[in-house]
Amino acid sequence: MPRYFFNVHFDHHIARDPVGVEVADLAEAVIQAQKARTEIMHEDDLVQLWLEIVDERGLVLARVGR
Repeated sequence: MPRYFFNVHFDHHIARDPVGVEVADLAEAVIQAQKARTEIMHEDDLVQLWLEIVDERGLVLARVGR
């Protein structure tokens, strides 16, 4: 299974995901990123946050949120 990384962008900062997740495909990675975004925003009481989905080569494949 491919590994995808969710880099978190907030308040002009980037938190790079060093571990990533293994899921079947990009569609599943988007679903997982949406869930992660919701959890992070709730836990950290953030108004704006987006996640960049990156593959193992470092290529940005998608963006979740704004």
